[in-house]
Amino acid sequence: MIKVKVEDLKIGDVIAEHIISSERQVLLSAGTVLNHKNITLLKLRGINEIRLREEKDTDDAIRLSLEFDEIIHNNSSMFDSLKKNEGVIEDKKFPIVLSSIISEKPLKQYDDIIQKISQVFAAIQSLKNTDILVAISNVIYQYATTTPCVMGYTLKRQFKNIHHEDLVNHSMSVAIIAAKIAKLLNYSPDKIQTIVLGALLHDIGKTKLPDKISHRNGYINPVDEALYQSHIQLGYDLIKSLNLPRDITIILVQHHEYNDGSGFPLQLTTAKIHPFAQIVAFANMFDILVHESNEIPNVFDIRTKLLNNGANKISPTIIDIFDHYLNDFIFNVNVELSDGRTAEVIYTHPSYMSLVVRTTDGDFVDLSKDKTISIKKTFL
Repeated sequence: MIKVKVEDLKIGDVIAEHIISSERQVLLSAGTVLNHKNITLLKLRGINEIRLREEKDTDDAIRLSLEFDEIIHNNSSMFDSLKKNEGVIEDKKFPIVLSSIISEKPLKQYDDIIQKISQVFAAIQSLKNTDILVAISNVIYQYATTTPCVMGYTLKRQFKNIHHEDLVNHSMSVAIIAAKIAKLLNYSPDKIQTIVLGALLHDIGKTKLPDKISHRNGYINPVDEALYQSHIQLGYDLIKSLNLPRDITIILVQHHEYNDGSGFPLQLTTAKIHPFAQIVAFANMFDILVHESNEIPNVFDIRTKLLNNGANKISPTIIDIFDHYLNDFIFNVNVELSDGRTAEVIYTHPSYMSLVVRTTDGDFVDLSKDKTISIKKTFL
């Protein structure tokens, strides 16, 4: 749905909403296909611009967009009042969400779990049973399913100079993301705990690789690529004597397999990939995208990449349910727009992946309508 000046209307354009006169009468109904007579009527009535339908529009999308416009119209004075009353916060560009959701107790718990994972990974070859692994996975399960805004802790990693630091942080994040997805998919607690343990161990084979190989950066040669892919076999060799449940071993072996057969080591396709492994594969893909650079992750770019790149690789159900979760998570996040302005995400269109932001100058920008503006980056 787009706004168009009446002088720019063309015969055949379709009206998106009722055109109401100053006497509160409907001049033209939503869905009317404009002709010369309609356009002349609008000009005679002194109407300057109207909303037209676009090909992508659905009735629900238009309804939601119009509801949002009405909310903005009715509450613009309230937003202006808040801006004046909170000037100090605004002057400091105080982050709205990602910093405020990080609280001391769960952050300390996160760090404690990271330390314990590091110790276990360092001693993985000497383990005689699975007791410590099960205990840690249960702790992660509880943490992932009960900590408010738990994704914030996976985004805000802090370096602690521990053994296998990147691997430990990545394994923790993937375990949390996988637990969140499994919870959203209504898996039972015992199945979620199995998925968490599989996610925790999915890259354990990298403890046997040189750092330059385990920290894959996309510029490795074919020999290094083969060595990198060997972390699947190395991981299996490390845990096979622990007699872990079969599902956990399958997660480790299949977490790089994709529905379209482009994965490794066996190039499996959809029917042969375990559902638990698909969850961990997606969690792994998401975390790699989040931390592929040292900059604060642009969650919006990541969502687009996941939808575009993951479409043929991961179950659409997993992608869809996690995207809806991200939709809620990113509400109120501070961002920088492509035109240099800073803004706050205040609304997400439920029927399609697009956002409405409010700039620090008080302007409302619907990114589904203004295609010249996009989100450049997010702020912590």
